[in-house]
Amino acid sequence: MHTPTPAQLLQVWERGGDPSAAARALLLLGCSCDDEAAIDELAALPLGRRDARLLELRERLFGSAIEAVATCPQCTATVEATFRCDDLRLPEADTAASALEHAAHGTHVQFRLPDSRDLLALEGCGDAEAARDLLLARCVLDVRGGDQSQAPRSLPPELQAEIAGAMAQADPQADLQLAFRCPECDHEWQPLFDIARFLWQELHAWALHLLREVDTLAQAYHWAEADILALSPRRRQAYLELCAP
Repeated sequence: MHTPTPAQLLQVWERGGDPSAAARALLLLGCSCDDEAAIDELAALPLGRRDARLLELRERLFGSAIEAVATCPQCTATVEATFRCDDLRLPEADTAASALEHAAHGTHVQFRLPDSRDLLALEGCGDAEAARDLLLARCVLDVRGGDQSQAPRSLPPELQAEIAGAMAQADPQADLQLAFRCPECDHEWQPLFDIARFLWQELHAWALHLLREVDTLAQAYHWAEADILALSPRRRQAYLELCAP
């Protein structure tokens, strides 16, 4: 992985105006990948390994400190939290196997971990039940009760829940939950932390800020955008201070 240039990041931001969070995550990883042909490999990564790479990219771009804001579900107060990227890193799970197994209730299930291709496929689902059925159909590779093969959708709800739990246990980085306590009402809750969405929000704010700087310098010095983006952040800031009224 390498750190993208400002010009590369702006191109990714521009291309990600319409795509979903899953597509944007692949755009981000693609621009930091040393091999452009590896995009298919990135899409096939289990979500936890994808998120670990996004976390590394976030640290490269914006540093290790993260500031998050949430709304208390109990009293609607605004809650701020500060933590570090290392606080979100979990021990890397053994997700190298292409198939995992779970046996219970006389049924043996072989499955794989969800990846970005699955998230993209789920975007057309109309509700959570349809999305769950499609994910089950995509990720469950084989179901056998005794010597009989069964369809994934025939699994009873309790076994479906066990499979979901086994997926989460095998890939914990994909299901990060933060521990929040409201300072106003002492309510505690555990919101999910989606690094793909969070990083894109940061990239969006960064891009708008950078474009304002480009506009200011272009008007003051009549430089081309490419020349301004090629400046180091420190030198760009120095010129901004010189042209300030």
